[in-house]
Amino acid sequence: MGSSADLAAPPALLVVLPAHDEARRLPAALSSVGRALAGWPGPSRVVVNAHRCTDGTAAVARVALRPDGPLSGLVVEDATSVTVGEVRDRGVRAALERWPLAPGSTWLLSTDADSVVPAGWVRSLLDVAVSRSAVAVAGMVELTDWTATPEARAAYDSIARSGITGPDTHEHAYAANLAIRLDAYLAVGGFPAVAHGEETALLAALAAAGWPVTSTRASVVRTSGRMPGRAREGLGHLLQQLTHP
Repeated sequence: MGSSADLAAPPALLVVLPAHDEARRLPAALSSVGRALAGWPGPSRVVVNAHRCTDGTAAVARVALRPDGPLSGLVVEDATSVTVGEVRDRGVRAALERWPLAPGSTWLLSTDADSVVPAGWVRSLLDVAVSRSAVAVAGMVELTDWTATPEARAAYDSIARSGITGPDTHEHAYAANLAIRLDAYLAVGGFPAVAHGEETALLAALAAAGWPVTSTRASVVRTSGRMPGRAREGLGHLLQQLTHP
């Protein structure tokens, strides 16, 4: 149960992004995912879950994920999920219904529609997974577009530093930068149906079930620091509390 997929036989990749009224930010997110997947020797798929959108998010996603384009994927129009955990999990389940994915040799890569992943995103996460025989790797995020007071930024930096546990480990969890082997994900029920902290709960469930989980500071995703955020009680809520205590 604890061994990682052997990258000598490249695993399949499944990238899932939830998106609520993200027509403006989604193109940059998907372009960055495309760069990260470029040249990957195994199959890769992208799912955008357009959740209760009132703008053109779904249409933007379909243009990016067109059959003749660089990204192959699926657009889900989700009008029923209530929590962000359900939205993320719905994207995974839709992929399982569409494609014959082998869970033991497929990695789920989680990010957000308001985030930009680095070109080396896939390799940086999976190399750590292989070297540490882990089935889940939590990366870090860097905030962009955050209008913060010096005091608020200092408070956030203190929170970030307090979670650092070693030269390349930390205790943070961000759904914008997370890799999980699909069999482990399914074994613990996936992202739980919670309004916030779904990534923390998922990693805790994996660890409690005996699946090896690790983290890395080397993989950094740029994510929006807008306030309020799309998810209630999520990162945007924390930033708002720090800015307006």
